[in-house]
Amino acid sequence: MTDRQPEPELSIAEQRAALASTVDALHRKVDVPARANAGARHELDRVRQQPRGVAAAALVTAFVVAYFAVRQRRRHNH
Repeated sequence: MTDRQPEPELSIAEQRAALASTVDALHRKVDVPARANAGARHELDRVRQQPRGVAAAALVTAFVVAYFAVRQRRRHNH
């Protein structure tokens, strides 16, 4: 059988540092606005790197919206 060495207790400064680290991690996890902003910045950077794909998607979306708007207007006029 091996005898276990008792684990040395952490100093108060080390305990405070560990607690502060835990609190910071929890704060980052529950800070939804900051996480949303970070996600938006990430997507914006991605869009800036691929502008042609975004422009094509925007163009297709505009055509679809216009199609349904014209279709809806024609239904109401007849």
